[in-house]
Parts: sequence; structure tokens; C-alpha cells
Amino acid sequence: MTDTRSTASARAARHLEDAIAAIDAAMGQGYAAAHPELVAAMVQASAIEHAVETGRIASRETNETLLKLKPRLFG
Repeated sequence: MTDTRSTASARAARHLEDAIAAIDAAMGQGYAAAHPELVAAMVQASAIEHAVETGRIASRETNETLLKLKPRLFG
């Protein structure tokens, strides 16, 4: 069983690393360190995007399951 805390921590760390790398690549080395509010905004945006995608996947899987069960439930 995967520890969800360590998974979430690893994902958050990845979002942070990716945000820093993207900002520094776009704006110049050290820009992210000088602008932590920009890093925070990018990490938040990444987390929201991940949550939305997770919801889409769950919704799709739920819909597929319901369609498979429909003949059993309604004949």
C-alpha cells in the first residue's frame, strides 16, 4: 500500500522543482528565488491542474462503470 502522504509530498516537491526550473528558464537564473510569490502561484496552478485531471479521470471511470451496469440495473 502506498503512503498517500509521501506520494503527495513527492508530487508537491515535483511541482516546486518544475515551477522553479520553468521560471528560471523563462526569466533567467535566480529569478524564481527572487520572486517566491511567482513560484507559489505556479505550484498552486500545477496542483489545481492535477486535481482537475484526477477528477476527469474519476468521472470518466465512473461513467464507464455505470454504462456497463446499466443493462443489469434497467434490463
